[in-house]
Amino acid sequence: MQKFAADVTSEYKFRAFLKSYRLPIGAVFLLAVFLRLMFWVIFPPNLTSGDAGLRYLPTAVNILNGNGFSLDTMPPFQPSEACVPLYPLFVAAVYAVFGVEPFAVVAIQIILDLFTCLLVGFVSFNLAPAQLKKLSAFLSLMIYGVFSWYTLYWTGRLVTETLAIFLTMLTIALCVSAMKNGRRSLLLWFAAGASCGLAILTRPDSVLLAAAVVLFVSISLLIRRSWKQTFSILSFCLAAALTLAPWIVRNYLAFNKFQPLASEWAFPEGGFMPTNYLYWIKTWMIDETYFEAVFAQAFLPGTKPFEPEKLPDDIFDSVEERQRVTAVMEKYNQTLYFTPEIDDEFRLISDERVKRSPLRFFVTLPLKRTASLLTTGFATRPQHNKMLIIRILSVLPIIIGGIAGFILCFRQSSLAVFLLSIIFIRTIFLAYHYAPETRYIVEVYPAMIAACGVSAALLWFGILRRFKKTGANGQMIA
Repeated sequence: MQKFAADVTSEYKFRAFLKSYRLPIGAVFLLAVFLRLMFWVIFPPNLTSGDAGLRYLPTAVNILNGNGFSLDTMPPFQPSEACVPLYPLFVAAVYAVFGVEPFAVVAIQIILDLFTCLLVGFVSFNLAPAQLKKLSAFLSLMIYGVFSWYTLYWTGRLVTETLAIFLTMLTIALCVSAMKNGRRSLLLWFAAGASCGLAILTRPDSVLLAAAVVLFVSISLLIRRSWKQTFSILSFCLAAALTLAPWIVRNYLAFNKFQPLASEWAFPEGGFMPTNYLYWIKTWMIDETYFEAVFAQAFLPGTKPFEPEKLPDDIFDSVEERQRVTAVMEKYNQTLYFTPEIDDEFRLISDERVKRSPLRFFVTLPLKRTASLLTTGFATRPQHNKMLIIRILSVLPIIIGGIAGFILCFRQSSLAVFLLSIIFIRTIFLAYHYAPETRYIVEVYPAMIAACGVSAALLWFGILRRFKKTGANGQMIA
């Protein structure tokens, strides 16, 4: 950690940067608010379907009306474990102050996202070399506030993404502060653990963030064998555990079982999830193109039949395999419910596919899912060419700039290693997940943008230096 402390300690503090550049930062914020409001107007949220309509909003209304943490829309209001509690509590708190007004939630999410913008700038400021700190912070702040359309979009949805991204970046920022602040490091590690616990209570997949922090600090402990590192990791874990404790106790009292997060499938108590069927999906699924065709049957049983004729030929290895899958789907269509026997038949087909091509299952498909996720979805389906081009052109510069920034800082900054561990753990997990849904990858983009700010600052300095050599005059923001 000594090298890291040397990296991020600077006479010029981030607070001084914010004070010195109030006007340009304020201009970026005004544009950021305008763009987020435009996304909300152009793409109004659907409040009756998806996670918003099925889980978060009904639970928030029940909390507000004194019916407890329940998904039920009519009595009796049974306790629910279908989602972790923080986002419904967040929505209920906004409703309690402003009334049941979805736009009030969107407005608060926009404000939260502006704080996330500052946190991205803070991380980039600490990541960059001394001569690039101010420009890196400003450029990363601007990229996140203005050019990351996926975060702009999610602020207008009544789902967990905006709150989860904010808590993720708050955890990272607190970890950065803890690593460079010797006197208050244990208190800051405790605060980071509490923030990470809140992130987990917002989105269960935030345990990946906790895993990255613990892994990084544990490796530092093994290298340096320092009591300080030992107390740091213990402080972080204790705070995270204490934050999760009320929810764990509530679940034990309500369901008489240990449930630290939420029901894995967001099912009511006793629901049957065809895990072998999901395994079959993982043998061919690479992006979101066929989500609606194959997931409703498992997650919303009794609502939708299979339409096997709509599945493309390229997800099957042979005509015979397609016929077998179609026959199993027709069995499901008779009742619109999975049985263990139907689920087992999908497992047999899955095992045969993996045995025929293990390289496809363990290497090719994960790489394609990663490409799809990092380019924000639909990376491989030709019917989405126009949207694909727009998405790739908007995201690829950030990915390339982020990679370049990490390369520039990797040897000089332990913070680069820390951020990369967060990105890699989440990306690898999703690469092998059966549902490569793009909203699950958005938490890695703020860290990527922080690194992109460093490479963008270096590029800007290079351009200005070249202009100076040819006699042009340029005014640098740094």
